[in-house]
Amino acid sequence: MAEPLVDIVARSIYISLAAALIAFTFGALISLLMLVTPRRLSEMLIGVFDALVGAPTVVVGLIVYMLIYPGGPLGFLKLLYTPTALVVSQALVALPIVVTLLYRYFEQLWSDVKELVLSLGAPAGKVYPLILRESPPALIAVYLIAFSRAIGALGAVMVVGGGIEGLTSVMTTAIALEVLLGNYEYALALGGILVMLTVGLSIVARAIGGLVWR
Repeated sequence: MAEPLVDIVARSIYISLAAALIAFTFGALISLLMLVTPRRLSEMLIGVFDALVGAPTVVVGLIVYMLIYPGGPLGFLKLLYTPTALVVSQALVALPIVVTLLYRYFEQLWSDVKELVLSLGAPAGKVYPLILRESPPALIAVYLIAFSRAIGALGAVMVVGGGIEGLTSVMTTAIALEVLLGNYEYALALGGILVMLTVGLSIVARAIGGLVWR
């Protein structure tokens, strides 16, 4: 008998919320640090992150797997086929798009705010607080995008989680498994919920982001 749909949906949401928070936190820190790196280096780094946005999620899962499988460097942590492995893999999937979006936004805001701060005779250290004060709508939009990216990942979570019922089964892996088993109605129900979540979040994020970035 298939696992209750509500359990899979709830597990998918809380795992992706955690993954998006990790990706968002590290992505924001990386973006802010890139603002004060030499221009040529920051442009090279953002080019790398731009390219990684489209990286196959299964490759991300493979990299995480090689790190945490029993014979890997982090195998002693026994993370393979656990919800933690899913969180880590989804966070890595979402990280590039977080860095790309936040860096572009911070870069534009940095130039505007820095000129204002310096023209008023305030120290340059006041720029960061002002940037963060002006950024809540953009930060919310980027977090929602990160969540949408994380919850839609399949390859990464399948490799490191295995889709174990009651433990690491999330919507994407459950859909793939139920299709293979011929449980099309169940798979369609999960697919419909996943689509509504991702599309709804994308619309909200675009609406918030449009107010900020237009």
